[in-house]
Amino acid sequence: MLSIFVETSCNRYNRDECEFCHVYEPLMEHPVSEWHLTAQQARVMADTIQRVEVLNTLAQQEINLTGGEASQNPDIVEICKVFQTVTPHVCLHTNLDMLSEKSKRWQRLREIMDLHGRIDITLYPTAWEKSQKHFLEALLRQQNQLIVNVVFENLDHLKLQIHLLLSFFKGQGVTYQPVTQLLETYSTKVETLLREHPNCDEKLFTVHMGDTEAFVRNPEFTFGISLLPAFKIDDYGFRAMASMPFPRDNYLIGCPAARGSIDIMTIQQNGEMTPCCDVGNLKCKPRFGNVLHDSPEQIMETMEASMKLLASGIHHNHENIKTGKAGQLVEEGIPPYCQ
Repeated sequence: MLSIFVETSCNRYNRDECEFCHVYEPLMEHPVSEWHLTAQQARVMADTIQRVEVLNTLAQQEINLTGGEASQNPDIVEICKVFQTVTPHVCLHTNLDMLSEKSKRWQRLREIMDLHGRIDITLYPTAWEKSQKHFLEALLRQQNQLIVNVVFENLDHLKLQIHLLLSFFKGQGVTYQPVTQLLETYSTKVETLLREHPNCDEKLFTVHMGDTEAFVRNPEFTFGISLLPAFKIDDYGFRAMASMPFPRDNYLIGCPAARGSIDIMTIQQNGEMTPCCDVGNLKCKPRFGNVLHDSPEQIMETMEASMKLLASGIHHNHENIKTGKAGQLVEEGIPPYCQ
């Protein structure tokens, strides 16, 4: 998948649940004049993506337009059309926090759905009753597929969000019965953890939840859910060594790129690429080229050199763990929790 940041601005940066926002600090490095990706920049990106085999392959899986709040980009419909010339699989990520159906943002989302682009959401409990619930119902009247990101700070928070989704889909009719069955499985497993292991570490959580399906598919509706632990971010935009839900266990992030496989490539608004779903607050130094300025040949050369650098840095991370030096930054500039 290609994850393309099309918008810096977000209407939730100053809300309480965004205190540890994982994209705010890195994206705010962009000057105001560059907050919106332009349609012309999107055309340059699309051309480069089609000319670089590894990027084109990822694009055929999916292009995810995100931010910030992607729907705040005034050119987002045209940008969607541009990337649909690369792949039919284009989606947009939104928080659905809008005032009314007269909102320009909502009208943009409707146009994108008319173009057969998928709209995905992140659940925000503080905005659920005020806006998200209403607009999710409206989404379901226009599209038959949805992925919901659930960002949770602890197991109680996760239980609350699963319950919100479960109650919602139970009220939507028999079409969504497979969704409610999946969510009931999640609800039961989270409640079991809370009852038997309320202070579980990440390993136990992963083992307990690991065999649970993330998708349900039928001819009428496809639903996916992604559970994402919230991370504390310090004043300099660095991700903390431990995740909030699992404070007793360092959250070690696997790096497929260092093993020669790129599953997700993030393209920032300035064209810079990093091989993960993060916008930049991992502070990983190796760069993978710039789709706005570099030739396909330059991008491939940069990718090859950076993958070797990642592999070397992660090797040194493992050595530091073995010798009791975990957490030290290695000379390759790889974050100490990347493995």
